[in-house]
Amino acid sequence: MELALLQHRARWSTIVATAALFVCLVAPAAMAQGTVSVDRWLVSNPFPAAVDGDPLETDFLGAPGEVAVLPDRGRTVGGADWTLIRRDSSATLDLEGHRGDAEGPVVVYAHAYLKSIEDRTITLTWGGLDCTAVRAWLNGRSLEALGRPGPDASDAEETPTLQASVRIGHGYNTLLLKAVSGDCPLAVAASIGPTSSESLDGLRVQASRPYGNVRTGPAPALIADPEAGPEPVLGWKERELFGVAGVRVTAFAVTPLQGTQFKARTGGEEVKREIEWLTPAEPETVLMPLSFKSLRRALDRNEGVDVELDWRGGEWKGTLGLDPEALLQAFHAPIQLLGWTVTAGQGGQAESADGAAVYDSDDEPHPLANLIPLPDTAGTTLVGEWEVPGWLSGFTLALGVDGAPGEYRLDSIPMEEDELVLCVDCRKGDRVQIVVVTTGGWESFPAVSVVGINPPAVDGPAEAVEYLRWIDEKGSRKYRESLPATGR
Repeated sequence: MELALLQHRARWSTIVATAALFVCLVAPAAMAQGTVSVDRWLVSNPFPAAVDGDPLETDFLGAPGEVAVLPDRGRTVGGADWTLIRRDSSATLDLEGHRGDAEGPVVVYAHAYLKSIEDRTITLTWGGLDCTAVRAWLNGRSLEALGRPGPDASDAEETPTLQASVRIGHGYNTLLLKAVSGDCPLAVAASIGPTSSESLDGLRVQASRPYGNVRTGPAPALIADPEAGPEPVLGWKERELFGVAGVRVTAFAVTPLQGTQFKARTGGEEVKREIEWLTPAEPETVLMPLSFKSLRRALDRNEGVDVELDWRGGEWKGTLGLDPEALLQAFHAPIQLLGWTVTAGQGGQAESADGAAVYDSDDEPHPLANLIPLPDTAGTTLVGEWEVPGWLSGFTLALGVDGAPGEYRLDSIPMEEDELVLCVDCRKGDRVQIVVVTTGGWESFPAVSVVGINPPAVDGPAEAVEYLRWIDEKGSRKYRESLPATGR
């Protein structure tokens, strides 16, 4: 791999790796400050990174490999020689002296054991310094999908650190970092902080392998992200406008969780479902279809989403925040037309370019999906009928057909390709019927957009809420008059 490419990949991968890990390492002196530096490690000998493909994707250790290695001081484990390195109270681990005689980029592993007197949730910050790329594992589970830029990461290129909330178990837990060097000093960093509700009392880090069972892992537990959507997309079915709130849930356990019961309530509306399978350390976003009315009402009342999670051996309740800017964005984004039916000539299943508009019987469909396959040939006839909801009254609505080639009729009248307007100053209750004969395979279903006005430029959530209040089910005159026209 060329050095320039490795540097670029290093910086990007560091961002992905740093936000994901939240692990418990504590030194008594740091506990009083609320942050603990991971300051002692077992460090492997270097491995030349000259391999086909991305070195971060290659396991350089011998059996049992990266997910199961349990190194010990001064021993050869997994085909690597491990050396104890201490950096008392320092979160930075300088690995430049561990390049050895290898020429070019190298891979170095750093491992620590985390001992806790109880199961607990912690906040881990980690990453590579400068152009050092990092990947992390907690109790043998990759944290790649969990990491998000930390609160101080204003520029991801300059502050390549990640942060995440994770669960560790009573007893010993394992933390493994994999560092890939670039053309800058080779170094990593890791530190631990408490969550808002839990302290770091009784937590410590050690390098040497303990006796007995050295990896316990936590009892089954779930962590939900503090924010709950909504997604910046709306759907229109029959006479109703719908949105989607997403709750990001991560399981922490020794084995996958099955049959988790999920319940969410906001704006007077409740959604229940079962999450069949949750793999530890792999977050899953639970999507909830909610009416635009409920979402708007919740934001108007400054309500969040009340979430209940119930799994074998535990439960969790909490209130998650809603983002008003996302809902306002969704109102001005293409609105999915739902409820198409096929009357003639349906071909086989086609792949969806947007992933949210096509139903795949092997997977659970998106809440705003059309539950029919995308047409993959010319000559398929589709029909849909809708009634203008109050939220869209007074606006001009245009049909977007990118990715959906065909001959369109609106209320039996042919539509010109350059002027696919459904209605001008639409009125609540107006009926719209669209018939289309495809002229080729589709990549996505048609959507509707509010045209003729520019979306508002809002300065923060509070201003977004004020604009949303002006979108009225009985008419939105004040909202329309507050926005500049586009000239269309």
